[in-house]
Amino acid sequence: MTYSETGDLCIGKRFPTKGAVLSAIKHYNIKQSVDYKVIVPTPTKYVGKCIMFGQGCNWSIRAAFMKRNQIWEVRKYNGPHTCRVERISQDHNKLDSNVKRDFIVPLVKENLPISVLDLIFEIRTRYGYYVSYRKAWNGKQKAIAELYGDWDKSYNDLPNLLAAMQQYVPGTVVELQTLPAYDGNRLVEGKRVFHRLFWTFRSCIEGFRYCKPIVQDDGTFLYGKYKETLLLAISQDGNRNILPLAFAIVEGETKEAWAFFLTNLRNVKQMGICLISNRNESIKSLIRSKGIRWVPPYAYPVYCLRHVAVNFMKEFNEIMS
Repeated sequence: MTYSETGDLCIGKRFPTKGAVLSAIKHYNIKQSVDYKVIVPTPTKYVGKCIMFGQGCNWSIRAAFMKRNQIWEVRKYNGPHTCRVERISQDHNKLDSNVKRDFIVPLVKENLPISVLDLIFEIRTRYGYYVSYRKAWNGKQKAIAELYGDWDKSYNDLPNLLAAMQQYVPGTVVELQTLPAYDGNRLVEGKRVFHRLFWTFRSCIEGFRYCKPIVQDDGTFLYGKYKETLLLAISQDGNRNILPLAFAIVEGETKEAWAFFLTNLRNVKQMGICLISNRNESIKSLIRSKGIRWVPPYAYPVYCLRHVAVNFMKEFNEIMS
């Protein structure tokens, strides 16, 4: 049983968790545009009173954990509020990130890319309060963690996810590199951290046989908690349809990162490939190095004219201006 926003708090009302009790009390006070203070917060008991208690309002509530039924129940309740305080026009004290998370979870589940500004608008429409960008952002992060797991759990699950991908998608190629973990200057025994990841699928490798002997690579920054770089290689078939060939998450467009990506990509095992890239100094230096098989007769590196044109216009516009 959960709190119904169309209902009310009353003696005997039950909740599955303490969090559900707190959510119900907060929602009620937010909708009434009043506030309360917590008197007793313990693992098995929760008591709250109106901030005007004894000054014209005797609203109070006491909820406790019932061991027999393993549920939370409202044991005492004196309401509704009788205080007459000026309506809170801005952010309500109890409209915290947890309350926003409860409201935001369905919105994020339906539309993960929903913007924080849209969430602020939805919260204001629903509750009548304006919340700060930071609080709305925190609410969205908690909603994402609740729906899809937090960052640490996702990272710890990565080796298992990659193993499952190789097991259930035969022919999947994965190369994961990690580094020793440090706490300051102290090495953390038995723990490693993410460094680089390369992956491609058997269907991509086999599909390349029927494409033009052209590979174009590029990189783009990732936006989120971790500022890594996504490297991508694509090809094109006779009908100009794009085929993604391989992917990598790396620390940036460094020479070492490109060497990691292109060395693994070289496993496509096809001669005479035209490699199209931008004029990245790391790629230029890498291709010139000995031992790399992205030079004739294995491959013929060329520059992407779009990048050349953009760089040309940028440089000469700056000179002319």
